[in-house]
Amino acid sequence: MMAVMYPSLIPLLLSVFIRSKARHFFASKSRAWRTQRTQTGYSLAELCVVMCLVGITAAMVAPSVSHWLWRSRVESAARAWAADLQSARLQALRTGQALQLQRLTGCARFLPTGDWRCGWEVVAPDSKQPATLHHAMTGELSVVLFPANDFLPINTQGEPVAGGLRLQVMPRSAKTPLAVSVCMNIAGRLRLVKSATCT
Repeated sequence: MMAVMYPSLIPLLLSVFIRSKARHFFASKSRAWRTQRTQTGYSLAELCVVMCLVGITAAMVAPSVSHWLWRSRVESAARAWAADLQSARLQALRTGQALQLQRLTGCARFLPTGDWRCGWEVVAPDSKQPATLHHAMTGELSVVLFPANDFLPINTQGEPVAGGLRLQVMPRSAKTPLAVSVCMNIAGRLRLVKSATCT
C-alpha cells in the first residue's frame, strides 16, 4: 500500500539496500586483505621449533668441530717444529756455524726437562746474536722431547748431534686421544707419525 502511495520510495529503498550491502562487502574484503597482509611471516611456535632444531644440530656437530680444531693445532705445531729444525740444519750447513734448537720458557713458571710447550727458537750457542727463528706457543699443547732435553745441537755440517729423537705433540686438556710424533732416526731423517709413538 505504501508502494502505491509513494512510487518513488521503492527505488530509494532499493538503492539504500544495495549501498549498504556493497559497503558491507567491500569492508569485509578490506578487513580480510588487512588480516592476510599482517599475518605474513612466522609465528612464535615456528620460530621456537627452528631454534630447537638449530640447537640440536649445533650440539651434535660441536664435538666433531672441537676434535678437528685440536687435530689441526697438534699437526700444525708438529710440522712447525720439524720445519724449524730443517731450516736450522740448512742455515748451519750454509753458514758453517753450529746452531741449536732450544725451548722457550715464557709461558710457565716451571717446566720439566724436555717440555717444549712454550715454543722454541734457533740460536748460535757461542754468540750473543738474537735468535734466527722464533716460534712461541701459549702452552695449551703438550710438546715433549724424548729423550728429555732442553736443546738440540746442530753441528756445522747441518747434522743434529743427537739422533733417535721423538717429539710428541698432543692437547693438554682435550678428552680425545690425539697425538702426532715427529720421529728422527740416527741419520737425522724426519718423519711425522699420527701416533704417540714412532712405531
